[in-house]
Amino acid sequence: MVAWPLYAEQRLNRLVVVEMGLALAVEKGKDGWVGAEEVERRVREVMESKEGEALRERTVAMKEKAVAALSLSEVGSSRVAMAKLCELWRDS
Repeated sequence: MVAWPLYAEQRLNRLVVVEMGLALAVEKGKDGWVGAEEVERRVREVMESKEGEALRERTVAMKEKAVAALSLSEVGSSRVAMAKLCELWRDS
């Protein structure tokens, strides 16, 4: 993923995904704009470099973890947490 924030909370989102190693940030030029060369450089880096390969592998691993957390089985962590919260509310 190439993170290019435009407005609202997207700058925070960029920070999070870059820090997690799931994206590369697009940088503005001295004029305050993102040039075509910068976009090309970052996309090539994601698609062709060793760092990009590692980034894609981390992304797949995170996807698998997210799917497991939302699993329809009784053991998905999100499902378990929601069930506990519902029990707490019901028993209150």
